[in-house]
Amino acid sequence: MYVMLKFCFFKLVNVAVLVLLFSVVARSQDAVSFLKAETVEGPVGEASAVASNEQAFDFTRNLIFFDARINGHEGKFILDTGAPTLLLNSRGKSVGHPAPTGLASGGVVSLANQRIESFEMGGKTLGKRWVLATDLRSMEERIGQTIDGFVGYEMLHSGEVRINFPGRNFRLLRSSRQPTHEGRRPAQVLKFEYIDHLPVITLRVGKKKLRFAIDTGAGANLIDERLRSIFTESGTEMNIQGLDGGNQDHKLVRIPALSLEGDEYSETSFVAMDLSHLQSPGEPQIAGILGSVFWADHIVGIDYLKRKINLW
Repeated sequence: MYVMLKFCFFKLVNVAVLVLLFSVVARSQDAVSFLKAETVEGPVGEASAVASNEQAFDFTRNLIFFDARINGHEGKFILDTGAPTLLLNSRGKSVGHPAPTGLASGGVVSLANQRIESFEMGGKTLGKRWVLATDLRSMEERIGQTIDGFVGYEMLHSGEVRINFPGRNFRLLRSSRQPTHEGRRPAQVLKFEYIDHLPVITLRVGKKKLRFAIDTGAGANLIDERLRSIFTESGTEMNIQGLDGGNQDHKLVRIPALSLEGDEYSETSFVAMDLSHLQSPGEPQIAGILGSVFWADHIVGIDYLKRKINLW
């Protein structure tokens, strides 16, 4: 999931773009949402210091599902490096005052600004604040999994989130000049830049240098459909369901080789879509999104303060 917005105390702020993507299944059907909407962001309490508690997760549909507590109650959430704040599942209930209507890929989406008392995960706590809420029941039905919400930047940006994909756990750590995992230094360290709240790295595809956003809320990789010169069509399509409940078929494509800081990645699959929604005025173009599936064989440490991605 990707959201572009600016944090501002109790004020309506910038236009948001939200992308939710879930991975390919046997019948090549999936869920994706593009949402543009204004939101209220109003933190009242500060987050506690970064903790190191290990948090187990289930890797379902290439998404990171984990347990957390919202207002003292257990819930099932998705770890989403593309989201700036909490997006909660209202399940059709009235949870707060309405937010400006959102515009998704297939139509209009109703949003609400919901006030929460607390949120706890991985030994870290957020206090009272405003967050977004919308009805995610169609997504729950589509993937057969409870979704109480998405958790992103606000919970992660004060240090490093260390995601152990093979071990199915993650930790929230303090930023470190010399990070280690089980006594080992990273095998590779990648620098990233921010576009809004999104970590973005540069990949080489042939002679082109392209920027890709890192989004663990995406269960598959996305490429802008306008970049036809760098991919080949697979001859198959994926049916994508939007946040509004509508659906549309999109082409599955392949990029022959990606080069990342000297390392070559063999042919990689992407979903070709219109990504013009993701572009920010005055910012470099985002060519695509690398979802959790891209990193699934690695231990990935995203250090938000150092602007580095540590790979083991």
